[in-house]
Amino acid sequence: MTPAERLEAMLDLADPERTASAESARRLMVLGLAEPAGKSGARLTSAGWSELGEPGRAFRGHGPLRA
Repeated sequence: MTPAERLEAMLDLADPERTASAESARRLMVLGLAEPAGKSGARLTSAGWSELGEPGRAFRGHGPLRA
């Protein structure tokens, strides 16, 4: 999984308007960036949210992205 694919997969999980792929969610789980949630879903871990934030700065949001 390239960094661009990883970013797209994380955005798919974080944004409710996007559709997450089960395969990409499983790959994120192997990397420790996502965890199982519900019957067939996944959600980002703290590491996943930190990866979405600015380099060198802690992610300031909590939970799903908001408009």
